Amino acid sequence: MIKVNEIYRNLPILETNRLILRKVTMDDLQDVFAYSSDDEVTRFLRWGPHTTLEETESYIHEVLREYREGDDGPWGVEYKQIGRVVGNIHLMAISAQHSKAEIGFVLSRSYWNRGLISEALTRVLGYVFESIGLNRIEGFCLVDNRAGIRVMEKVGMRQEGILREYLVQKGAFRDFSVHSMLRRDYESGQAAA
Repeated sequence: MIKVNEIYRNLPILETNRLILRKVTMDDLQDVFAYSSDDEVTRFLRWGPHTTLEETESYIHEVLREYREGDDGPWGVEYKQIGRVVGNIHLMAISAQHSKAEIGFVLSRSYWNRGLISEALTRVLGYVFESIGLNRIEGFCLVDNRAGIRVMEKVGMRQEGILREYLVQKGAFRDFSVHSMLRRDYESGQAAA
């Protein structure tokens, strides 16, 4: 049986050629603020932008609490070349009953168009299907977020449809594109290499 609390409490360090995916720490405050305070980075997200360093500090304190209590918590995406966190990738809403989870991601604008989030997401998909043993991973993004949709498609996630006026985001009902990958898709090699 999948123990969701243990997954978050013991969020593993995952590594790729260029990245280390690890728990966020208070030492990452300036890095997290750098991307969280960027209007363009947070344009399509459910949150942000952060307007003060204190807001980011509060966010990190909440993440640290979530790790401790096994509630939730993202990986910080550390770019090895500079040794700094340039984004995060978040495994959310893990359901042991339905053997599924949701994925979300954000990346500093300075590192867009380098394939970093695709690389991180590919590694997380491996963890989800091989280590946790889930059957399904899903991602939701605004239909206007072409870059987010491209990332999910690049790693082999399939679009399932459009959820019309699915959520109120930043004051308006918004349409979301939903993408997924099943374990059998991953095993048949549809995930990006």
